[in-house]
Amino acid sequence: MEMKKKTKKFLEKTKIIPVAVFSSTDPADLETGYADITKFDLTAVVAYIDGRFHVFSEVGEMDSMYVMEDNKTRPLPLESLRHHLHGKQLIGYDLEKFGVPLISHYLSNESDGDFKVSFYDLLQETYHAYEEHTNGPGKRFGLFNLAYWNACQNSVSAADLVGFTKLKMIKSWHFGGRRKGIRYLRNHTIWCAELAHRIFKHEAITVRDHRTSKKVKIPIKTLEDARPE
Repeated sequence: MEMKKKTKKFLEKTKIIPVAVFSSTDPADLETGYADITKFDLTAVVAYIDGRFHVFSEVGEMDSMYVMEDNKTRPLPLESLRHHLHGKQLIGYDLEKFGVPLISHYLSNESDGDFKVSFYDLLQETYHAYEEHTNGPGKRFGLFNLAYWNACQNSVSAADLVGFTKLKMIKSWHFGGRRKGIRYLRNHTIWCAELAHRIFKHEAITVRDHRTSKKVKIPIKTLEDARPE
């Protein structure tokens, strides 16, 4: 799955980095569930940086056997996350409560100081945008649904990933299914990048209104208002 040229140019111009963060820890195995991020392992992060996918994982360059056959995906150790992401602006899904705190905790034992990024969380921003739209409770929209409703690249042909839930991915990862997992995370970064591009251009996003079951385009906070961390 390739990223559209206009999306690549947008990322190059704005210096925004789309990321997908994955932990192979099953929250069902934890007494605290998702409440305590420090109980989760940071397993892999996929980021699109300088025109190339980067896979940061616990096995580093050994992941080369699991990445795509092309040379556009660079495997790196998790320890190099700070060098590539510190001080940058990220966009992703579930960054506010999961992704960024997990990376920050992983890097907290290093002697290089705090890990600082600004970020735009599609999960939280669409939740709040829908809250404003309905004058009622917000709604958590899945990333695949957002990608599909907003005509993102390959969102129709990625049907084999629709049922590949986070729990299934965790189980698959433990049983050697790293290739599919990395492809899943790459798709996430592409969809986040394309959604970022649309929000930047139109300051709106398409969702499905639960009251009418119809798709509607609603205003959403622009990327310039990304939250500092």
